[in-house]
Amino acid sequence: MMREFAHVMRTQGPEALPDITRRRIAFSQLFRDHMGREDALVVALRTGRTAVQSDPVARDHSRAMVALFLRYSDHIKSWTPARIERDWSGYRDSVLELQQGLLDRMAWEERHLHPLMAEAPRRAA
Repeated sequence: MMREFAHVMRTQGPEALPDITRRRIAFSQLFRDHMGREDALVVALRTGRTAVQSDPVARDHSRAMVALFLRYSDHIKSWTPARIERDWSGYRDSVLELQQGLLDRMAWEERHLHPLMAEAPRRAA
């Protein structure tokens, strides 16, 4: 979804605003859902059998995700459709910078958080 959005940002202009608005809403919903599921897994890590080893990584992750979420929320509030039309290049640069921050965070998760989740015991449903 992020790659498609970035492609639209790089290849189109403000005329794509209706499509961009739909994509923004869809991504926002997906991001919130992802954060909720991930937060539940992090809480389980911090309270489970591997809590001592997991807690520092989980704490760092939680802080970084809150900061990223706040940054994303500020971005959405700041970049209204009218402002996007007035400053397309600024919006494009802001979106791509924000996406890079999320991609960096996802890479960090792959290196540091996901291995802990893979080692955590699974509870039967």
